[in-house]
Amino acid sequence: MAVLNVARMGHPVLRQIAAPVPLDVFRSRAFQQFCDDLLESMLEHDGTGLAAPQVHEQLRVVVFVIEDGDPMFLVNPVITPLSDELRSGYEGCLSIPNLRGKVERYMHIRVDARGRDGKPCVFEAHGWPARVVQHECDHLDGVLFIDRADPKSLAFLPEYRRFGPPVALPKLPDDEDVDDSNSDDPEIDGGDEDES
Repeated sequence: MAVLNVARMGHPVLRQIAAPVPLDVFRSRAFQQFCDDLLESMLEHDGTGLAAPQVHEQLRVVVFVIEDGDPMFLVNPVITPLSDELRSGYEGCLSIPNLRGKVERYMHIRVDARGRDGKPCVFEAHGWPARVVQHECDHLDGVLFIDRADPKSLAFLPEYRRFGPPVALPKLPDDEDVDDSNSDDPEIDGGDEDES
């Protein structure tokens, strides 16, 4: 396996629409090796998820891990909102290191995709998992979280930790995906890597 270079905001690869993966490619050694490398890269960069365009591959493939679960690959995903409920939460991204912003996302979605083995994968996601899936799948269409973020909410990570979010989020009962404290925040794509 190999750790792949993550493109940063400003690289044109992040603004292109990724191509669907043809069915006859799924079983190829090259595609399976790419999936292994994508996962290895996500783990090495301490990310929650990673999309193929972020590692310079224009394919509709994402990988993510929710909490202590197994890695999940979505190939050629299609997202359908199942409710009009939107909720704001702070997000970050490996392609935009050390920046946070408040993004509104659908809280209940259906995902139709294929797994890395080519088999159909259909499921519903709610709350934090729905946020992660939408964030990663946005990368497949050349969309970054800052495109959806409230501009007044953007903050660099050290300031975010020191002073808290610039735009406080209301506390809601049983709201796991909103964090307006000064503690370490979950980040969609990446951990707290040092830029130096």
